[in-house]
Amino acid sequence: MSTLRFGSKTDSSISIWLWGLFILILAMIMLGGATRLTHSGLSIVEWKPISGIIPPFSLSDWTLEFENYMKTPEYLLVNKGMSLGAFKSIFWMEYSHRLLGRFIGLYVLFPMIIFWAREKLTPHLKITGILLLLLIGFQGFLGWYMVKSGLTHDPMVSPFRLSIHLLMAFALTALTLNAIYRLKAIPHDLLESRPSGWSIANLFLVIMTVFYGALVAGHKAGLIYNTFPLMEGQWIPAEWNHIKPVWRNFFENHATVQFIHRQLAILVFLSGCLGVWKQKITSWYGLAVLGQVLLGIITLLHSVPVLLGTLHQGWSVVVFSMAFWCYRAPRISKNITFM
Repeated sequence: MSTLRFGSKTDSSISIWLWGLFILILAMIMLGGATRLTHSGLSIVEWKPISGIIPPFSLSDWTLEFENYMKTPEYLLVNKGMSLGAFKSIFWMEYSHRLLGRFIGLYVLFPMIIFWAREKLTPHLKITGILLLLLIGFQGFLGWYMVKSGLTHDPMVSPFRLSIHLLMAFALTALTLNAIYRLKAIPHDLLESRPSGWSIANLFLVIMTVFYGALVAGHKAGLIYNTFPLMEGQWIPAEWNHIKPVWRNFFENHATVQFIHRQLAILVFLSGCLGVWKQKITSWYGLAVLGQVLLGIITLLHSVPVLLGTLHQGWSVVVFSMAFWCYRAPRISKNITFM
């Protein structure tokens, strides 16, 4: 069988549009991670989907924004005494994150209208485009729903809302990749081939690892047990079951959440090795998983600095995308090149 390349598309303009969307979503996920790690996410206390596009320019505008922020728990409990200049730095980070989200929506909308008018879209692409627009709009609402949870009593967003927000971004990634996949010149029998048991289990493990990674981020659990492979000399943290009832530990206990994220990452690595060995998938996937595991360990050992934490979150998109491709194209994944 000849090697299939990312690039042999039925319509290059549509393909470029979709690959551009993939890159924008990747950038959005990384920017979201940087916004969280720089503690910038709660700096804008209102959700204005339209008028919020215009940032403050005058001193009076900045003063009003700052006064609104000074009423929040984060300012009162964490950043009391912050200067206007320091506020501007976290404001611009959150503003950039929201602005990119709006741009992604427009990036999907206007080319889709043009392609639709020129009758370049298949029925599947029309449905995909509409779904993308709906999910992007819903993602904006989820982002505000998440931020709102940190503006009431506790200056920290809900880890569960953060997890949903991140998983929605990965759903957008999957929807985009699926559209790209269907554009490729793939024989019908391969296009309709069923996913292998390994690819289903592997994709599930990757998604669960992302979910628990979000819980780790939401609980700030990466700031404890900064050792590897042991957790301060223990394989299992002693306080893993301190919360009653016990099931809550798996979602609310900082030590337990970090422990589960570690174990899931190891399972994904072993699954990647198994895929390369038994399923004969591309070795690029195994290397991507290995890189993510090593990056995660280094990030943990350095107590999650902004740069490493952002790269770790961004590379998870690469691992997920390759796992999704193995799931979506189980019989050709070993023949894929990424040029």
